[in-house]
Amino acid sequence: MASETPPQNLENWADRFEQSGWLGRAALLGGGAVRVTANLLDKALDRAAKTVVDAEQAFRGELDPNVSDAKIIEEIEEPRKRR
Repeated sequence: MASETPPQNLENWADRFEQSGWLGRAALLGGGAVRVTANLLDKALDRAAKTVVDAEQAFRGELDPNVSDAKIIEEIEEPRKRR
């Protein structure tokens, strides 16, 4: 897989970095930054999706069919005190 880089490939990357000019080094570093950013976004989205699923399951698990929705019986408006 691409995420499991063998040591030989790392050595090739290091060799390419050392042999490259400033433009090649910038491209290699930019590619690495894009890869790291993509991995972070992927993990953040996975975690957010898992949180949503867990919250939904917790909400559904706590619903009690014997309890009805809350109803407002009476509203009382109290006069506001002036300071």
